[in-house]
Amino acid sequence: MSQIPVNETPSRKKIVKKPNLVLISMSITLILLLITASVLLFLTLPTFQQVELNPSIEINIYFLGQKTKYSAIEQENQLYVPFEFIKDYIDNNIQWDTKSNLAIITTAREVYHFPLGQRDGLLNLQPYSLTYPIIEENSVIYLPIEPLNSLYDIEFNNLIESSILLVNDLTQPTQKGIVTNQTRLREKATLLSGWIANINAGQELTVTREEDGWYWIQSDNGQVGYVEKSNVELTEIITAEITKKIYQPWNPIGKPVVLTWEHVITKNPDTSKIGNLSSLQVVSPTWFHLQKKGLVTNIADVNYVNWAHQQGFQLWGLFSNSFDLDITHEMLNDVDLRINVIKQLLSYVELYQLDGINLDFENVYLEDKELLVQFVRELTPLMHEKDRTVSMDVTFISSSDNWSMFYDRKSLGEIVDYLIVMGYDEHWSSSPIAGSVASLPWVENGLIRILEEVPNEKVILGVPFYTRLWTEVKDESGKITVSSKAFSMEQTIEWIAKNNLPILYDAKSGQNYAELIEGNNTYKVWIEDELSMQKRIDIMKKYRLAGIAAWRRGFETADFWSVFAEYISSRP
Repeated sequence: MSQIPVNETPSRKKIVKKPNLVLISMSITLILLLITASVLLFLTLPTFQQVELNPSIEINIYFLGQKTKYSAIEQENQLYVPFEFIKDYIDNNIQWDTKSNLAIITTAREVYHFPLGQRDGLLNLQPYSLTYPIIEENSVIYLPIEPLNSLYDIEFNNLIESSILLVNDLTQPTQKGIVTNQTRLREKATLLSGWIANINAGQELTVTREEDGWYWIQSDNGQVGYVEKSNVELTEIITAEITKKIYQPWNPIGKPVVLTWEHVITKNPDTSKIGNLSSLQVVSPTWFHLQKKGLVTNIADVNYVNWAHQQGFQLWGLFSNSFDLDITHEMLNDVDLRINVIKQLLSYVELYQLDGINLDFENVYLEDKELLVQFVRELTPLMHEKDRTVSMDVTFISSSDNWSMFYDRKSLGEIVDYLIVMGYDEHWSSSPIAGSVASLPWVENGLIRILEEVPNEKVILGVPFYTRLWTEVKDESGKITVSSKAFSMEQTIEWIAKNNLPILYDAKSGQNYAELIEGNNTYKVWIEDELSMQKRIDIMKKYRLAGIAAWRRGFETADFWSVFAEYISSRP
């Protein structure tokens, strides 16, 4: 028996573990599953998904490449669009009259009346047949796209397969382009968006707008969506040929308009007694006045018309609302009465061969502000169709509801040919304070505010040929009572001469001034004369206005027009 050395230990056998094949197999399977799931998940991202731009059954309306909240409908193979879509995107001035159930569309030279559910309408107040009537569905008013496309110079493109109605403005230039690299048309302006269709290199398209490095396009095969800018080369710009007759209002070339009103109450003036009116170009007699039920009274005189035209004057008949709140409200709020008034004015224009109409609406309810604009919008195209000028009188801007705030001067200025600003009555006949009829600072400051809303080439400055003699009476308590009397230029001169008064210059008003004290009575007059008129003409020239208008003929001195002509023709 052998012995084991003391310092040696028995050797141990090395144990080697076998790999867990089951666990490895499970891990590999899990990894493969995760990879597969990730790939599948990645492939389900919108960027890899083909989508429809409009998955609904409604016909979505796009305007200039932007989706609107409105949908079109189809009946009898005709597309209809909501009235409110037209008002929001095409024509803010289109009107729907709930009382008569009709749409009123006005263009530069045309006025359309389209009744609900009827094919018989009016064009410039004459019978007009519609191919398709206006309809109502689910309390929504719809207009047929015919004849809207021609009325508004817009193009309707119905993409039937996509249930999309594209509306484009033909007055805007069209940008064409070509695809440089094969790409995809996408639903939104991002690579993360779903794609609609493949777009091949060399394909031609129309670019409507740009958004965040993408173009909204329409392909030649009728597909629409977004394409990256880097894949499109812009080519030509195409402008549609739109031929429409543009109305050019009358104006004396190289000269300002010079107008005076002829104040006619019941009897027209004896024209043989009217002297020389040097530099005058337009006379506006106060002939036509609104009465109840839309009646327009007429005191025009053929003899006056013949005299005016023999003198080479334009004749703009004045039509007033009689300064009556209620009969104005009645007329403005009734489509039929508005039509009746317009027909009468058109008849008078033809009957007397008038060159234009001057609208003088004063003392109007503030609530009728928009309807007054609508009346002027309905009247003006019909006057322009006959090549007649339309002017309108407005006051300076003030806080008075019925005498100032009811004028939408900006809108009116966009419609009529001229706005005549009545630059007088700063201190009106019943003013509690004596003062100038139209101090020069008041006129200039008021004019500046008007010009913030109306372009200068449409503004005519109204000036006074009259003033007021003010009487201030002080009683024992010291209270002052103020009254006034209108004076013509001649009456002012006679009163000053009769009382042998000195003429002083009032720097505050920029006018000459005279004053008389008799006991407890103080008489004051701010004088309208050559000095004040020259300053008013200087204001007209300073702001390059369309002209000047004087209220009224007969209040001036006999020699005033020759002086007036000199100031008008002199350089500023």
